[in-house]
Amino acid sequence: MHGVTECASLPPTRRVRKPGPTLEQGAVLEAARRAKADADEAEARKLAAAVEWCRLHEVADPDDAETWDQTPILLAGEGAPMIATGAVAEFAAVIGTSTGGGRYYLADALELAHRLPLLYARTQDGTLPVWKARAIARQTSELDPETAAVVDQRVAPLAAGLSAKATEHLASEVVAELMPAYAQEQADRYSLPHVLVDHRQVSFLGTSAVHASLDLADALDLDAALAAGAEALKLAGSQDPLDARRAAALGSLARGESPGRQVTLYVHLPIDTDSSTAKVENGGGRLLTQAQVAAWCAKPDVKVVVKPVIDLHTPVATAAYVVPDSIREHLQLRDTTCVFPDCDKSARTAEKDHITAYDAGGATSTDNLADLCGHHHHLKTHTGWTYTMLEPGYFLWRSPHGYTWLRTPHGTHPLTPRPLAPP
Repeated sequence: MHGVTECASLPPTRRVRKPGPTLEQGAVLEAARRAKADADEAEARKLAAAVEWCRLHEVADPDDAETWDQTPILLAGEGAPMIATGAVAEFAAVIGTSTGGGRYYLADALELAHRLPLLYARTQDGTLPVWKARAIARQTSELDPETAAVVDQRVAPLAAGLSAKATEHLASEVVAELMPAYAQEQADRYSLPHVLVDHRQVSFLGTSAVHASLDLADALDLDAALAAGAEALKLAGSQDPLDARRAAALGSLARGESPGRQVTLYVHLPIDTDSSTAKVENGGGRLLTQAQVAAWCAKPDVKVVVKPVIDLHTPVATAAYVVPDSIREHLQLRDTTCVFPDCDKSARTAEKDHITAYDAGGATSTDNLADLCGHHHHLKTHTGWTYTMLEPGYFLWRSPHGYTWLRTPHGTHPLTPRPLAPP
């Protein structure tokens, strides 16, 4: 018969019955859902507390107002109130973030409560996660009040159902429509060529991330140079993969346009311990393998600086008020950063603080000195923050409202009991 295909009979397919959902599985999902809902509710309460904290610290004089890290720019946009200098640090420490992180949090709280009230209301009625509202607030702080209000009106009804990226696009469309010159300025600013060498996350093998946006002609030239350098390394016998050879070629280009590198190493070895690691200070204090350090130092164009051994457990003092270089070096190696709770600003740029004031009998000694960044040194000197050094490198801090933290070489540890009793 035409048009009929005869097929061999196939054995019947054996259907495997999959087990259905169990009550135990459902209970786990419900527990996760409830935990997420509780976390969202807690974050909304924290945002409300931030708004109230700002209200309690409002000031009228810009000279008394908190700004962006000593830059005279107010925290939130036009129309939002100003808050007093020093108000950020204690709130930030209580919620377990750095002063910089607290500054961003309070800025977003001010922006939402005073310039984006519809979005803020949705965080408080549970229909919009705080993180999404804060993402929108960061886009509007430089807008004029009228444009910010339109963003609020258009985005608030839709934000809960949109992805973060879609919400960002919607806000950008409003800005482009109402403030086209500003939108173009922002686009031009972020499209400019730039290079960022990021030493904040140094890997165990001693690598840093490099991010760049180059002019097309420069990018093509760099690509060609890296390809040529990688090929030269391969011909010289390198067995490394292509990406590794390109990275090495980039390093060679850098050294070809600058003097040979200088390596200063501070190697910390525990007593009676065989260690295969070294700590490199300008690598963010991260541990690196000794093999990596040896490879750096073996380069013919490297100048190695050997520092004398410093025993960080032996006090060093002077009768003078001014801190000499030898004590500065000791403090910087001991503290590594500003010793205020959760602050990570480098001790190399910090001010040297007499914990007990020099004119009150405090010695210029490593037993009475610590590294504080300029902002936290100001708070300690002029507000109610106090601290003591329990032993070298260990500091007990107390805030104006009596909260306490232990700052150690291993981080910041809140000591105030939880949960707190009502005031």
